Amino acid sequence: MARASLKPGSIFTSTSGNIGISAALVLPLVVLSLGLGIDYGYLTLQKREMQGIVDLTAIVAAADLPHVEDAALDHFKTNGLNLAIATKSGLLGVDGKVIPNDLTAVKNGIVTIVKGRYVPDPALATGQRFIPNATPADAAQVSIEKEGTLHLAAMFSAPPTMSAVGTAASTKLAAFSIGSRLASLDGGILNAVLGQMLGTAISLKVMDYRALVDADINVQPFLKVVSTRLNLTAASYEDVLKANLTMPQLLASMQAVQGISSTATSALKALESASSKNKNTFTLSRILNIDPKKGVSVDAGSNWAMKVSALDMVSAAAAIANGTNQISLAAVAGLPGIASASVKLAIGEPPVETPPHKLGAPGSAVRTAQTRLAIEVNVDGLAALAGMRIKLPIYVEVAHAEGKLADIRCYGGSNTNASVSIDAVPGVAEIAIGTVHPSVLSNFSDEARVEKARLVDSALLKIDGIAHVETKNMLPQRLTFSPSEVAANSIKSVSTKDILTSTTQTLLNNLDVDIQVLFLTVGSPKVVQAALAQTLGTVTPAIDTLLYNLLLAVGVRVGEADIRVTGVNCLQPVLVQ
Repeated sequence: MARASLKPGSIFTSTSGNIGISAALVLPLVVLSLGLGIDYGYLTLQKREMQGIVDLTAIVAAADLPHVEDAALDHFKTNGLNLAIATKSGLLGVDGKVIPNDLTAVKNGIVTIVKGRYVPDPALATGQRFIPNATPADAAQVSIEKEGTLHLAAMFSAPPTMSAVGTAASTKLAAFSIGSRLASLDGGILNAVLGQMLGTAISLKVMDYRALVDADINVQPFLKVVSTRLNLTAASYEDVLKANLTMPQLLASMQAVQGISSTATSALKALESASSKNKNTFTLSRILNIDPKKGVSVDAGSNWAMKVSALDMVSAAAAIANGTNQISLAAVAGLPGIASASVKLAIGEPPVETPPHKLGAPGSAVRTAQTRLAIEVNVDGLAALAGMRIKLPIYVEVAHAEGKLADIRCYGGSNTNASVSIDAVPGVAEIAIGTVHPSVLSNFSDEARVEKARLVDSALLKIDGIAHVETKNMLPQRLTFSPSEVAANSIKSVSTKDILTSTTQTLLNNLDVDIQVLFLTVGSPKVVQAALAQTLGTVTPAIDTLLYNLLLAVGVRVGEADIRVTGVNCLQPVLVQ
């Protein structure tokens, strides 16, 4: 029986067609992969186009919030976009007519517009900054849903529904300040403090200081004057703020700004003459922060407004230019009932990013400088203490007071028709009767320890005493300035709930004394304590005046802070989030 055999080169052993067969099997997969890749890329392109549409629509809607739907439809019609807008009445086409909510509308794209408010507070998560339907509205959020277009993948998959969201809001800026103002000024004390900071003698009157308090320097023209005086060509606002400036240059520049009274101008001229030899330099960036506009050319100007009190500007600059930041007055005279007083005042470094005057968006902040004050008041005793000298050492420490721009509400009609809300916290204050080592006073990295002081030291009597009071309840308080209050540059104050109406009286009420009666001729300890209370009670108003005016010179107050808004602007909307 014959057997079949396989010969070399037969169909069962030949491999010459394997590549062709493999290619025939793989080619559909390759074509399918390429097709899916093309579809994926096309979907990505569609997604980008949708994002561009919602972003532009959001800007258009935010620019005309009272008529967002009409504004969006006009935008679609002008740009040939066949989109529908979801409204309470149904879907509106580009012709403004109601259309059915069918597959054609979904395929072309359905747009939803929500009005609300945008709070650009960095402390809030990005998704929480837009508040839907909040009033007054200053932002618009636009979303779009649209059926994606597929090619090859459409043979085995339904087209996906794609979406995109865009949010636009008006750019909101406000100029605000934190400091301290008092109704009563003591020219002698202010002359002494300001004079030492400037390294000269000053003899301004109370009316001069009042004029400087009331004189507002418009920051924008002021910076242009400074730029010209320093020969800064093609300078930005940041260039001017970072340039070295002397006190005479500052004072001369302030005089050149229009709108201040003749009395204020004369006072500035007197200060310029008195400080003519002061060559210490400083930068305005330690007093002013205008970050949103710092890159703008000074010559170009800009649509923002900001004002700073002339006295605030002078005292802040003088404190910075002083260098050592410590003022020592060997004798302060002219206060009723006080035989003499010596003062040591230490001013901490102003916060770099949060100086006391700022132009910024919600979330930005201003702070006062940390301050330490040590006073030794000498008082002649009364009653049983007659003929004796009482030395009363008082220590005051005031930490940063802070104002945070919480909100700006734009009402429309004009770009300045807006209210401004600021969360303010007065500086934590510690006041004490007792001695503090001088080396600690200006070292703000150390805690100043107050020790019991010898108040009376005579052959007949010795009195030691210490008292300590600290303000509490330091929670933020919301201050809201209406459009009219912003226009008037109104000042509002924030204080602790346990505000020290009389610093000295509060201390005396907490005074713990040790009385050693060496000779009974002065009376019993109870009689001595009554005489001490009587003596110190008579000088309480004078000591309060001394404390408050010393602190006023550097813009702080015990347990209180004054906030002022000097400008607001609601600008054209921009994309946010």
